[in-house]
Amino acid sequence: MPTGTYPLHPALASAERLPEEVDLVVAGSGIMGCASAWELAGRGLRVLVCDKAGLASQQSTRAWGFVRQQARDPAEVPLMMAAIPLWERLESELQMPLEWRQGGCLYLAENAEQRTRHEEWLKVAAQFGLGTRVISPAEVKALMPGLSDTGLGALYTANDGQAEPRRVAPAYALRARERGAVFVEGCGVSGIDLAAGRICGVQTERGYVKTKHLLVAAGASSWRLLQSIGLELPQQAVRCTVSRTSPGPHIGAQSFIGHGIGIRQRADGSFNLADETQADIDLSLDYLRAAKWYLPHLPDNRASFAFKLNGKLLHDLCQRLPGSERQRNGPVIGERDPQVAVNQRRVLDAQRNLAKAFPALKEVKVVESWAGMIDVLPDGIPVLDAPSEVPGLLVATGFCGHGFAMGPIVGQLMRQWLLDGQPGLDLHAFRLRRFADGTAGKPYSLF
Repeated sequence: MPTGTYPLHPALASAERLPEEVDLVVAGSGIMGCASAWELAGRGLRVLVCDKAGLASQQSTRAWGFVRQQARDPAEVPLMMAAIPLWERLESELQMPLEWRQGGCLYLAENAEQRTRHEEWLKVAAQFGLGTRVISPAEVKALMPGLSDTGLGALYTANDGQAEPRRVAPAYALRARERGAVFVEGCGVSGIDLAAGRICGVQTERGYVKTKHLLVAAGASSWRLLQSIGLELPQQAVRCTVSRTSPGPHIGAQSFIGHGIGIRQRADGSFNLADETQADIDLSLDYLRAAKWYLPHLPDNRASFAFKLNGKLLHDLCQRLPGSERQRNGPVIGERDPQVAVNQRRVLDAQRNLAKAFPALKEVKVVESWAGMIDVLPDGIPVLDAPSEVPGLLVATGFCGHGFAMGPIVGQLMRQWLLDGQPGLDLHAFRLRRFADGTAGKPYSLF
């Protein structure tokens, strides 16, 4: 996890003993797992959350912090429209400061092609009654007067927001714990037990737990758990680098993408800063798995990725040898807490582009950087499903960099699915079987 994380309440210390039986085991303590635990524990269910590493120690606390509806795959828009009201009251419900503010999201149009793409997306917004607009350069200037070049305008959604990722999942976990949920760190789910095809228990690294329900929300490791019971998920991971800067002058409450940067200004005046929507693919043998799913879409999305041949290949080879951590932990656990290297070139590029885009921020300096592994799927949208092949199983994974914003609505949907037998929204597009039956579409946006 990045340095300088907010301290957690002492009551959130990992449980010493596992319960013998619970109503739901959650594999993964990211925002999806924590939000689901809070929702279900609030309805009186006995919930156990297991994580092979630490609480929200991977992508959920390494995200940018954008909470946006715009520029998403059409299938995700209804979910995000339902999520915004949840975000608006989340600080009050959790009684924790989450640095929530609702200043909108602004994607600059630097050229005619980008503006055309933004205008095309308005058809999606209109389909769902979302108030996204393409605004003029003058309107961009009014919102962000410090921006040196307002381009050809921007895609703008006024009620989009932002929050601090380092606060949200831990806050959910704390309140879920107060509702009776049990959290165990350094204890992954290593096996899934079935009786007549139904979930009946899980094997963890610290013992067996009876349960009729399992939620797989383990981020980039979810495919391992699903594979152990014969369900294939063509999930991969890409590396993204983010920085935090020193405080600077106020430039606006908007989350912003343009001129080679993605930024949002935090409550203390500092910035979360990234090299726009760019990711690194560290080539290794593991990328041969499910390659057939990704190669057809690669040409259309090539500009979003940089392929890296580096130490990850050697590391992957070493992890396949007897005695390695991956071999000791077994195929389901794999590596416990992967250390993700920062791309320093992206840090420098982002800082340089920040000073060009906002001259008033030329004295702002990067004070820390971190990288995370974004779990991706070939069509760019997650799996949210209760597969009929395995009654009692729930899956929430593969959020392709869109997930932080979706945490509250995913928690609510998992609660509805488990208690009511069906979610409150149409999730047909997100079913796991779309990959097996060939109905998965092309990605609108990978992250």
